[in-house]
Amino acid sequence: MSKKKEKSNYLLERVIKVVGENKKGKVLDLGCGNGDYSKRLKNLGFKVLAADLDEKRFRYSGDISFKKCDITRELPFEDNSFDFCLLLEVIEHLRNPYLVMSELGRILKPKGELILSTPNILNLKSRFRFFFEGAYDFFREPPLDQVTNPKETGFNLHIVPYRFHELEYLLKVNGFDIKTITASVCENKGLFFLKPLIVLQSLLKERRSERTGGIDHSRINKILLSKELLYGRHLVIVLENNS
Repeated sequence: MSKKKEKSNYLLERVIKVVGENKKGKVLDLGCGNGDYSKRLKNLGFKVLAADLDEKRFRYSGDISFKKCDITRELPFEDNSFDFCLLLEVIEHLRNPYLVMSELGRILKPKGELILSTPNILNLKSRFRFFFEGAYDFFREPPLDQVTNPKETGFNLHIVPYRFHELEYLLKVNGFDIKTITASVCENKGLFFLKPLIVLQSLLKERRSERTGGIDHSRINKILLSKELLYGRHLVIVLENNS
């Protein structure tokens, strides 16, 4: 197996491990793409429904149920329909994420789980890139120019680079509580020399906030200084539906 192909499977393997440890149930793979995640979960015994706007990309017609739908509109599913929902490498494409999250809270069962992934723009490599380029990993091209690129299509544009700060807020106000945070793969540990500087800055920020009566930054800093945030390529977050 080539190194490139091996890397392209990291996210898939992490998600399958995370979901596969659960009791089998009904899964919605929303924004399923070619359907590889759906296929693996079906093979593990889950009842899977794949959904996407682009029906042509889906590889497993006749084997896995598929529903054509526009993620950005009201979803064509009944309330409390699913035990699990996958939203993998999708949220950074959305122009109306609050509506989408609200809909996911509606169609998931109470205490059902949302498994979400997105590029981790706060890892050390991405921060280092931003210092020189003013652009994060996975968000290097300006969307306004990229939308006219004949090799790109509008719905594949990366338009919103989420820091963990804004992402957890988006999820919380829509009724989702974070259960676990992991990463597709931890890499670029050669940039470890940056970590002491970031730790120092985080501690100084905590102390400044304490002196001025600001918020307690210790909670968020604990997350931001974790190996998943400092070295993870993609964040993989498991959330519980409490909406």
